[in-house]
Amino acid sequence: MKNISASRLSLWKQPGLGLLGLLTLINLFNYLDRYILVALSPSIQKEFKLDDAQVGLLATAFIYSYLLIAPIFGWLGDRKPRLKLMSVGVGLWSLATWFSGLSKGFGSLMLARAGVGVGEAAYGAISPSVISDLYPKTLRGRCFAIFFMAIPVGSALGFLLGGFLEERVGWRHAFWIAGIPGLAMAVALLFAKDPVRGAFDEPEETREAPAKFLPVLKDLWGNRSFLFTTLGYTAYTFVVGGVAYWIPHYIERYLNVPASRGSMAFGVVTVTAGILGTVVGGVWSDKWARRSPDAFLKLSALSMLASLPVFALVLWAPTFGSFLALVFVLEFLLFLSTSPVNAQTVNSVSPSIRAMANAVSIFSIHLLGDGISPYIVGEISKSSNLLNGMYIFFGALVLAAIFWGLKPILFWESAPWPETALKLPEVQVHRGLELNGVQENTLAAFRAAAAAGAKMVELDVHLSKDKIPVVVHDKTIQRIAGRPGIVAEMTAAELKAAAQVPTLEEVFTDAGCKNLLVNVELKSDTAREAGMEKAIATVVARTGVQGRILFSSFNPLSLRRLAKLLPDVPRALLATGENEPANKFYLRRMLLAWLARPHMLNYDGRYLTESMVRSLHSRRVPFAVWTVADPQDAKKFLALGAKSIISPLPNIVG
Repeated sequence: MKNISASRLSLWKQPGLGLLGLLTLINLFNYLDRYILVALSPSIQKEFKLDDAQVGLLATAFIYSYLLIAPIFGWLGDRKPRLKLMSVGVGLWSLATWFSGLSKGFGSLMLARAGVGVGEAAYGAISPSVISDLYPKTLRGRCFAIFFMAIPVGSALGFLLGGFLEERVGWRHAFWIAGIPGLAMAVALLFAKDPVRGAFDEPEETREAPAKFLPVLKDLWGNRSFLFTTLGYTAYTFVVGGVAYWIPHYIERYLNVPASRGSMAFGVVTVTAGILGTVVGGVWSDKWARRSPDAFLKLSALSMLASLPVFALVLWAPTFGSFLALVFVLEFLLFLSTSPVNAQTVNSVSPSIRAMANAVSIFSIHLLGDGISPYIVGEISKSSNLLNGMYIFFGALVLAAIFWGLKPILFWESAPWPETALKLPEVQVHRGLELNGVQENTLAAFRAAAAAGAKMVELDVHLSKDKIPVVVHDKTIQRIAGRPGIVAEMTAAELKAAAQVPTLEEVFTDAGCKNLLVNVELKSDTAREAGMEKAIATVVARTGVQGRILFSSFNPLSLRRLAKLLPDVPRALLATGENEPANKFYLRRMLLAWLARPHMLNYDGRYLTESMVRSLHSRRVPFAVWTVADPQDAKKFLALGAKSIISPLPNIVG
């Protein structure tokens, strides 16, 4: 992976900054053209004598043309010059905005707004894939924060410009003025240079050719990371689109403030809270992601939960001033998730299908999100009142929090591999090489493995009575020494004398083992701190072997403690599908993996399936397989993408 440290990169010194700026400016006008209708809709409603359901349908016309056309441009965007396709789209939506001002009635205005949706579909589906090729993953949260900062700014300008122009020149002229700048930007895109696809992604991913339409859809459905991200995004968009559309009407009806004044005030709040939330969300998620996988969706889920009580207070606000103050807090919380969730969308798929993935995301979030929420609220308002219609957004906020919160638990992602960490060899010798009566997990076994050409060994560690990390697999020495004895009740010296058990420090410093990489499996089955992790960290620091070791454990909480003590040493979660009492359901399903913050998975080869492998690949989780004794099985697992094989045979792959 092209794992480029954020500490060595600056967002402002990258060659893609100019194109990012142009795309952000276009995105601003994208949302300006979209939301100017919202500010003008009260006047349009009066002139054309529309009911609330018809007003909601004006937004639906735009949304449904947008979502229906987006997959077409997404498919084209993975195969054709992206900036030229976007230029066509920008020019089309700008012309459609201009023609909105010529509308003679409800039907012609719906047609014009549908044209805006067609044009914006080209830009919305393709632009995130272009941006992902301008910057590495370590900067994508901030990169998307800049790009999506245009949402609150453009939306607010739509409200402000709409309210300002409507009062002075009328709603028709407002559309005409708003449509002009996009034409100039469409021309600018024709002369910009399209970045190389997958410039900052895995080399093997950049070699993938775009797949056919239906197989891509099947792959996206099977990609649970993408699916849960999109489902949460759909619920989120249901709220954001519906609230933004009906706020001017709510202000006018319940707070007795004229729609033009209310739209302008709401626009000011939106731009300030939106910019602040988007920037904070992008920077915060980038920093969090360096130490915690799935940080993008964790932050998004938390922001949805925090929004619930604030939204309740918004609807109960007694005055216009208190309403605006609470809306500021609400919008800040909502916009916190804007850049993280879009960064998560592009990160969850390969570069070869990113435009199509964005198109499918657009289709979903608008088909079941803001494509229906304005109309649903309008229908409820028509039969009851607008306040009752607004109550449905509570359920959508809960759904967004559930989908985004469950994804890191059910379909966790691995932490980025530390820059100074070891590089895994194809084979790790399980407990050393046991030949000619040599006992497992002894210095003799590890020396024999090294002499046979092994690059890495796997060993097991318990804590002795005197709190020294010792290398032994079982809790007792009965199997290896032929006599009773509990490891935790014997000192390191007693264990060595009775069963040849070495200390971990002896393995690290032994002359015959000094060139070996070591997978240190912690035999810890306690949820509470028992001192093992601290004792091992002390040994590692004293011997200076951080670049030679990998930690592994079945205990997620043990790995979590190690993450705090030695964050630059990679960690592997051990797991098996074996149905036995000690292997609890939540361990088999790896439901606590998100607590472990692992860099990879070490999985029991007896239970590894191809569907599980596809899931791991889609989530970018590296995996090793244990314990493999058959050379054919080893070749099969490596062909499936395993990074390493844990085997008793040092030459199992030849």
